[in-house]
This record gives sequence, structure tokens and C-alpha cells, in this order.
Amino acid sequence: MAQKRPRRRSSRGASDADAPPSSPASAASPPGDKSAHPAAAGKKWPPAAGAARAPRRDVRPIIYAALDFTMAAIYALVILQSPTRHALHATLLWSTVAAVGLAGVGMLWRSRWGRRVAVAGCALLLLLAVLLLVLILLSASFLAGVYGSMGRGAASMALLAGALVVELMALLPAFQLKFLMTRAGRRHYARAARSAR
Repeated sequence: MAQKRPRRRSSRGASDADAPPSSPASAASPPGDKSAHPAAAGKKWPPAAGAARAPRRDVRPIIYAALDFTMAAIYALVILQSPTRHALHATLLWSTVAAVGLAGVGMLWRSRWGRRVAVAGCALLLLLAVLLLVLILLSASFLAGVYGSMGRGAASMALLAGALVVELMALLPAFQLKFLMTRAGRRHYARAARSAR
């Protein structure tokens, strides 16, 4: 009868037959290679979905602020080129410059107070635009009713001035106020307030 050969034992004391089978990945990779084992290399597996994407900064407040300051400069230049002697008219015209400048400052002031200042400036500019439209329409109706055909020609010019008021004064604060009231605008200023803390 042939003698049984003794089993060879490893240095740990366990036989080769008792050792668990190695995985194909560990068998294929060399012992010192950590690239096949993300957990051993200190890497998270699987990688987080939002880890590679950094939050993008919204550039709309900067664009709106640039437009506000540009329109404020244009308003001031037009008022200086055609001054008026009536104190009420001068106050109304210079209030438009102050309102649009206030809206621009609020867009750049990244805090909750900045959002409130921007909303106040846009609302004031819209209110002034509506007031100017009402005055222009009253002037057009007066000219058309009193001066006949010549007054109707002047009234049409007044209506054209009203259309320019809508385009140059009401559109920008309307779109800007819409952005400030949306979720994106609130999140922009809320994120700035959290980072300031």
C-alpha cells in the first residue's frame, strides 16, 4: 500500500486545500497593484454622480446689472440734453435714473437685502413707466380734441413716444422682476446668504 503524502501547510498554519479560491480579478492583478481595488486605493466605488459636476454660477444678475447701469447712463444723458423747467417733471425723470440704478445695485449685492433692493428698484421703475404712459395718453387726447387735424398729428407723435417708453423703460424691469420672483432668483440670493454665514 502506498503511503499518503502529508499535506503541505502554509506559513499561517492552514493547508492549501482549506484556503478559499481566489477571485479572477485578484489572480490577474499583481500583488502590489492597487488600481484593481478602488477601496484599497482610497477611492469611492462607485463614484458619486454629482461629484464631477460643480455648481454653475448664474450670470443673469451680472447681465441685468450691466443693462441697468447702461440704461441709467442713457437716461441721465437724455435728461441733461433736454432739461425741463418744471420741478415735477424733473423729479419724475430723475427718479427713473435713481430707480434703474437702484435695481442694478441690488442685482450685484448678493444677499437677501440685495434682492429686496432690486425688487424695489424694478417695481419703482415700472410704476414710473406707467405714470409716464398715463401722462402721455392724457396729452395725446387733449391735443387731438382741441387742435383738430394738427392736434391729431401731434397726438400720433405722443403715442409713438408712449411706445418708446414701454420699450425703453418697462421691458427691462419686467423681465428682471420676473427673474427675481422665480425659484432661480431666490436660490441665487439664498445661496449667497448661506455662503456669507
